[in-house]
Amino acid sequence: MSTPRPTVSVVIPTWNRQDLVRDCLASLAEQTCVPDEIVVVDDGSTDGTADIVAAEFPAVHLVALPENGGFARAVNAGLRAATGDWIFLLNNDMTLDPACIVRMLECAETTGADMIAPLVLWRDDPATIYSAGDLIAQGGRPVACGFRAPREGFTMPDEIFGVSGGAGMFRRDVFDRVGLLDESFGAYFEDADLCFRARLAGFTAALAPAAIAYHIGSASIAGKTWWRSQQCFKNHALLVIKNYPAPFLRRHGRALIAEHFHQKRQCFRALRTEFGALFASWMTITTWCRILGALPSVLAERKIIQSARTISDEELTRLLALGRDAG
Repeated sequence: MSTPRPTVSVVIPTWNRQDLVRDCLASLAEQTCVPDEIVVVDDGSTDGTADIVAAEFPAVHLVALPENGGFARAVNAGLRAATGDWIFLLNNDMTLDPACIVRMLECAETTGADMIAPLVLWRDDPATIYSAGDLIAQGGRPVACGFRAPREGFTMPDEIFGVSGGAGMFRRDVFDRVGLLDESFGAYFEDADLCFRARLAGFTAALAPAAIAYHIGSASIAGKTWWRSQQCFKNHALLVIKNYPAPFLRRHGRALIAEHFHQKRQCFRALRTEFGALFASWMTITTWCRILGALPSVLAERKIIQSARTISDEELTRLLALGRDAG
């Protein structure tokens, strides 16, 4: 008797942009392995997105939040509603090749990995890679492997550190063991934080290069690069403080501090371009104060994460080395 296929839930957070979620859901309907459940979380849209989803896609489990609370909060609402053995997190600005889900399940079966990344290409330039899995660069910054590299001739990585929350499939056990997304991150690096926690707990990740997804690229933030830079500045610090074991903080301290100040400069420059130097200075200092204000809760979380760690120093060293030349 053949083993039944594991069930798959897809969780899609969305905020406005009816066109994006329509395309995303249409691509799911064309899968050769149709997901058992699709959960769309409308994060307080003001353009009628929830009504469109309910009317045009009645089979979808719609979770309508009363107000916009940020990406991580919306994803977590979807995770709480999802029932599948595997949970596929998918941004609303993604579409999938018809064989994407079945190829990810095949990869999970052959590798035994707990987190599966598809190969993500730019939708308007499918000859160029958006992401072939995620790595952690030397300074602790999450990076997409192969970002903007030509697909032709690209050597797919034998191993990856983690998967993107924009298009990544997770065993339910991952969330049961290490928890959901950290809502204090809001957006950006929240998926890397989840994957780091999962790696520390002994879970594994793999790239499914035959599973293809297509990405528009930051469509949901509508060009607000200053906000993205501000989020990355804050969340890089939270990611490092929570997840790096003490020996690694000492070993990589110089690179981690250098990256922290690089993120600060990027934040200031993006804010200055949009609002001028005076306001940029004020907002950069305010963001730094937010990091300091978060320290008590972050350090409490760090204690829990590090006490549950099962991975050895040697294995974590090897995994972090995968991103040594990245970014």
